[in-house]
Amino acid sequence: MRHTRAIEMSRWTVIIAALDEVQPLADTVDQHIKNHWPGERRPNISHAHLKDLTVETLKRTDLVIVTCETLIERKSIASAISAIEQANVAMIGVINPSLEIHTTIQYAGALMLLPDCDGVVLCGIALGLLHRQSNVRQLTQELNIAHRFHGGLEGEIARMHEDLQLAAMVQREMLPRTVPTLHGVTFAAMWRPANYVSGDFYDIVQLDEDHIGVFIADAVGHGVPAALMTMIISRSLRLTETSKGQMRIVPPSQVLARLNSEMLLRQGQTTRFATGIYSVINCRTHHFTLAGAGHPPPLLLRKDGSEQLLETNGGLLGVFGDETYDQIELDLAVGDRLLLYSDGFEQAFPNATSDVYERRLPTTRYREEFEQLADMRDPTKIINHIRTRLDEQLGSLHQVDDLTLICMSVTKPTPPTLKSETDRLFIGKR
Repeated sequence: MRHTRAIEMSRWTVIIAALDEVQPLADTVDQHIKNHWPGERRPNISHAHLKDLTVETLKRTDLVIVTCETLIERKSIASAISAIEQANVAMIGVINPSLEIHTTIQYAGALMLLPDCDGVVLCGIALGLLHRQSNVRQLTQELNIAHRFHGGLEGEIARMHEDLQLAAMVQREMLPRTVPTLHGVTFAAMWRPANYVSGDFYDIVQLDEDHIGVFIADAVGHGVPAALMTMIISRSLRLTETSKGQMRIVPPSQVLARLNSEMLLRQGQTTRFATGIYSVINCRTHHFTLAGAGHPPPLLLRKDGSEQLLETNGGLLGVFGDETYDQIELDLAVGDRLLLYSDGFEQAFPNATSDVYERRLPTTRYREEFEQLADMRDPTKIINHIRTRLDEQLGSLHQVDDLTLICMSVTKPTPPTLKSETDRLFIGKR
């Protein structure tokens, strides 16, 4: 008895769905299956009108054979045919090809047979579809599971996207909203993350009535870890200090040394390091002091057309606790311009023939681009020119590294003045 029930439960379910009220063709199909079915595992057959098929019924159905002998409007069966498609149930159409609905059912994926088809052919096609149906149901179930996972993953990606956009907004708020102009010394800056957030950080700060400090740092790596490190760097910067009620400008060498110590204190088990460069310009006397920590050397464009790389000694920030940072000093003249930049420019101007791999390798082409700025005086125009040139490069929509560029220009002669109290307190002064 149990064996018999198992056989009964394993039988396929076939519905012969007539589209019209006249059903001789449906009865003929029924007889074909009963008379010509190969083997003993004949399916369970039931009759119904196509419009009466419900979603629950289709879930328990393996094959629908649609029959029609008389004229019927296409619109009246569209929803029913669509329901069969969505349920992924196999379908055979035994319909006169002259009827309008023949094309509709054929487009729905049904195998079409003529009303006078051979019973053996009909049973053979039906058997093939039924054998396939178990695989179709399994694939449908797996596809539904995949859709659910995809929906959850899509929602998670959307939340991550929103979080990263918020992080980008917070990071941008850490940067200077405006750049100062003091005594004819003007600045302009460009900051381009390679992704949502950047491992580059810069600041241009007016320290007192005569001095401006310019700082650039480039944290190792990209993305969120590097961006979080820039927040540590920004919070650890101490450019001035007060001693006995008087403000003192901390010289660049000491700023980097203290920043290095602070980063080492905040490190965990993973070493995180950065490059950095800090300079102080006396905008009244045009005296310039600079210290670097493994950062690309600034390029000084003199008014007379000559160029000078301002090389500095000093190791990376956050690596060695006893690192010292030497500083260099020089006097700027009216018409001189200074470019401070991050190492992303080494990959920003690839050769025109470079492939995807070669575009990620550093080149010195950025030096050629900077040399083209010799006749440009306005920092804003210089920055806009570099932006345009970057946009024209191959692969600029997916730049390899974060980019930061600061341009400083001396536009006015030194005004006559006495030494300020701050000059006497600034240890980095000559």
